[in-house]
Amino acid sequence: DATIAKPPPFHKQTSLAETLNVAHPEDGNADEQADHRPIVLGHRGTIYKEPENTVQGFAKAADLGCDGFELDVFLLKCGTLVCFHGGGGDMDPGDLWDYCGVKGNIMDYTAEEARKLSLDHERKAFEHFPRAQLKHATIPTLEEVLELVKDESTNAGTAIVVKIELKGPGTPDPAVEMVERLGMEDQCYFSSFYHDRIARVRELRPQLHPDGTHVFKTGALFRVPPENFVEICKDLDATEVHLRYDTCSKERVDAIHDAGMDSLAWFRGPGQMKKDTHKFSDVGNEDHIMYQTVLNSGVESMVVNRPDVLLELVDDSERKAAT
Repeated sequence: DATIAKPPPFHKQTSLAETLNVAHPEDGNADEQADHRPIVLGHRGTIYKEPENTVQGFAKAADLGCDGFELDVFLLKCGTLVCFHGGGGDMDPGDLWDYCGVKGNIMDYTAEEARKLSLDHERKAFEHFPRAQLKHATIPTLEEVLELVKDESTNAGTAIVVKIELKGPGTPDPAVEMVERLGMEDQCYFSSFYHDRIARVRELRPQLHPDGTHVFKTGALFRVPPENFVEICKDLDATEVHLRYDTCSKERVDAIHDAGMDSLAWFRGPGQMKKDTHKFSDVGNEDHIMYQTVLNSGVESMVVNRPDVLLELVDDSERKAAT
């Protein structure tokens, strides 16, 4: 008998709007559509236009009109802080193979050695943007990036925000000291999936402004928040709660705000977002509909891979509101 080919596996799709318990942008009910302007932050810079975690990428984010950007920080063996993500996932990051085609971890290098590393255009990590731009990309120090935007303002006249994810061990102390030395406490936030790192930031710098807000701001990162995530963040004395976009439900966002903390939705890297898109029947891959759906939760800040698309959505909404 002829062999009958098996059909491809069926992946059950769901609705992102239903997952977040929010109105879908195409439902037509204007009262249920968020009309607040989010804080627009580029994920690792402008990941579809320039190499991630590079000076070029962060400069591009500022040029586009972003309110700021997010970056990842490691401490090298020489004591230098650099901006890099690497392979290995969020819980075991810094692997060089997926980015540079060499074995080892960025933390095993000195700053001089890291500067000589080349981002390999053949790596799958860079398939989402013109790879020719990698030719002149280098791994920058955190200080280089901070100096780039120190005292710089957005188109709206506000200071450019830098969300510093403490990716590697040993990063809290030197990162806090650097931000303080540069006088950038008002521009910088510290975040981590490893909550002991942001607890260390709070231990180092518990100072408050006269209005009771923290001078040094921290954000607790979650993939899937546990039921008691608000209590965890309050115990950490965190300033913000950072939820993965598909866990950013209206109920969770309301709970964050009721507890006196700020909210942020973070989007996964391009490869994971591409896979995620197949899960949802009602949105595209970081298109206007996906962004508006997440915004309908009431979240205040969004760290996205396509900040230009989110800025278009914001501009369109503001034009409609003005007419």
